[in-house]
Amino acid sequence: MAYSKKTIKLNIILFASFLLINQLYAASLSWTEQIEVDTYGKLRQVERYQLKTAEKFYTKGEFAAAAAEYEKYITLYERSKGAAYAQLMWSHCQIKQRKVYTGIRDGLQSVIDYWPNSNEAKLAIFLIGKSYKNIGELKKADTAYRKTINNYPKDHIALLSKWDLAEIASIKKDQKRLNKIWNDIVFKTEKNKKNLSYINKAADSLSKYYFNQSEFNKANFVLTETYEGNKLNDAIYQNAKHAVTNLCKNKATKSNGEILADKIILIIMESIDDARNKDLPELFRRIARTHERAQRDDDVIKTYELMAKRLGMNDTIRGKIANWHSSKERYSKSKEIFAQFEDKTNGLKNIAQIWMRQKQPKQAVQIYDRLIKTAPDNITNWKIAIAEIYSSTKDYEKAIDVYRELISLAPAKASDWYWAIGGIYEKTKMLKLAIQSYRNSDNYPQAYFQMAKCHRKLEEYNEALILYKQALATESAASDATIAIGYTYEEQSNKNNAIKWFQRTCKLFPRSRNASKAHSHLQKEYGISVTLGGSKEK
Repeated sequence: MAYSKKTIKLNIILFASFLLINQLYAASLSWTEQIEVDTYGKLRQVERYQLKTAEKFYTKGEFAAAAAEYEKYITLYERSKGAAYAQLMWSHCQIKQRKVYTGIRDGLQSVIDYWPNSNEAKLAIFLIGKSYKNIGELKKADTAYRKTINNYPKDHIALLSKWDLAEIASIKKDQKRLNKIWNDIVFKTEKNKKNLSYINKAADSLSKYYFNQSEFNKANFVLTETYEGNKLNDAIYQNAKHAVTNLCKNKATKSNGEILADKIILIIMESIDDARNKDLPELFRRIARTHERAQRDDDVIKTYELMAKRLGMNDTIRGKIANWHSSKERYSKSKEIFAQFEDKTNGLKNIAQIWMRQKQPKQAVQIYDRLIKTAPDNITNWKIAIAEIYSSTKDYEKAIDVYRELISLAPAKASDWYWAIGGIYEKTKMLKLAIQSYRNSDNYPQAYFQMAKCHRKLEEYNEALILYKQALATESAASDATIAIGYTYEEQSNKNNAIKWFQRTCKLFPRSRNASKAHSHLQKEYGISVTLGGSKEK
């Protein structure tokens, strides 16, 4: 069990033993599920043991059993310092079992009524809001959160309540209220380590809104209140950049978008003078991206040229310029620049990719063939690229030929090439050949599933069943196998065995996606409702 950092004067030995017996459960409990250290220190050994028993069940996800143990604690030790905590945890158990109203009415509200001055009461009010929000009862959630804020205005939990209220306002599309909450968080919340991330996120959200509304002074004021130095400059760029795009898209607001772009660029240019060399590429990239967002194509290229003048031309800058031209479908210019790369291999690889972007696979293959001669150390990579091109253009015969070459070139990865060949054969409905290729792949258990799938298409159901049953040995694939066996028996018109295996899926893997599918299928096709205890006819 993990505990709060609240400072208390406990005997060192007691505190050490407390940490020792509870550290096992630290990863499983959230901050709303943690008993206060000072409360724990006042409990008798028998009380601690009872809580530990309950928490063992809780951390295992056995919430009904945990609830019973917490209830036992309340019954045995109703006047204990830990009773409020046990009641709170009992409430958690109900909510975890989707008994939300019971958890609120009989659990959380009881904490508030019987222990109004406790830390647990504070948590209970907040959790009522959280529980109602999670089930969509937003009005009730709103009431609970506002009560939390009113009762504990300076506590961190008030900030968390405001944050959830902001989410509710967002859901309701109440921008006016949302802005008010963000303003409240930014300007009225104590700036400590615990609160800072929420303040920053609220400032970011609020400034983005103002930037998009062309209210630049308000946006700057919010960010200036929150950030300093380089962090401020970074926040302005990150929160304003999309506003530039949005404003420049619309004729009516384009001039505002350009003004904002100029403001961003001015800030970055001021930073460049003081920046270290390792930071310069990113700063120039930001200027270029801002020009791009403002639809200033010529200025993008000028920025990269300025970058080259400042840092010296290199392949990184060439790549940025080439990719820019490519993004504008100026493919010839892009290829021309890639051809100037000092790293000729990388340049040619990029040229091949541009040919593919132009839907010219033949030319791309020619480039890779050239790379096979000029950079033979990477022949496997070039062959893979060629095989993928042939496969993507449905030239399957040539793709298979290349994959067979790869089996000889890189036998250590032969399993991958057999898998790829199997996929092509399956796609082209050459199922017998697909099965043979998958069999040569050591991609277990996926290969078994693919082979079984092919056998089912061939109506070779017994062969498919054998493969699925072999896959059962793998824990991660077991639920996939059980439900597939059910479907296979169904395709054989073997109703009884199909039902049995669908039921087995529900029983053995109740929390899996396949259990949900099997449950739904049994109800729809056979009128059978399944529970962990068995099944019954409707």
